[in-house]
Parts: sequence; C-alpha cells; structure tokens
Amino acid sequence: MNFIDAALAKQNALSDDDFLQAMAGIYKEPDVWDILDTYPSYIQDVIYIIDYDTVLQMEGLAGVLESGKPEKYAKIHHALLRSGALDEARILCEAEQLDRESDHYYEQIANLQNQAALYGDYASFWNLIRSYIGKNRVPSS
Repeated sequence: MNFIDAALAKQNALSDDDFLQAMAGIYKEPDVWDILDTYPSYIQDVIYIIDYDTVLQMEGLAGVLESGKPEKYAKIHHALLRSGALDEARILCEAEQLDRESDHYYEQIANLQNQAALYGDYASFWNLIRSYIGKNRVPSS
C-alpha cells in the first residue's frame, strides 16, 4: 500500500489539510509517479501542484519549466486551472511563452516569479487547493 492508498483508506478521519499533507509522500515514494494516472484526477492534480510548488521554491520558475517533459508542464498547468488557481496558471503560461534566447529572459522570468503565490498570498493559494480537495474527494460510507 502506497501513501495515496493509505490516505484514501483513512480519508474519513483526515481533514482536507491532512489529506494534502499526505500527498507530499510523493517524495518518499517516487515510484508512485509511474502509476499516478490510475488515481482520480484531483489526486493527480494535487501531487502535480505540490511538485510545482517544491520546484518553484528550490529552482525558481525557470526550474519549473526546465524540470521535465512538455507533458509535465501541461499536467501542472491543467492541475492549476482545475483547482481554480487561475493566476498561478496564467503566470506559468506566460513564463512558458517567453523567448528563452532573449537577452531579457531572466529579467522577465524573475518578474513573473515574483507574481507567484509563493511570493504573495501563499496562504490563500493553499486554502484554494484544500478546498479543491474537499470538493472532490468522496468519503467512504
């Protein structure tokens, strides 16, 4: 049983925040990336958002764009949109469209990064994600 299965098994006893924290188990069990698509989309979304936030903190917005395949960018972008984090999705989209060969790339990416929730209303961003979890998970009967 992996961390997702464990959280789903006891989801009635978990708050939305507890469930969110449980999804951070992706870093302890990275093999779950290989089967992530077998779980409900909201779980996939939350894990992609956690990964986005982690990379943003460690490597910045440029790191988010450079830290994976184009499919990963698309999954992060869609996760942000589905969760209602529209400003964050816009920032990511604008960053993706920047010309990486431009002399002003790093200045532009820094400007967009400074608009991210991490550097602004971080608490509201995570409240939005917790609310998304609450709207989508189905407690067992």
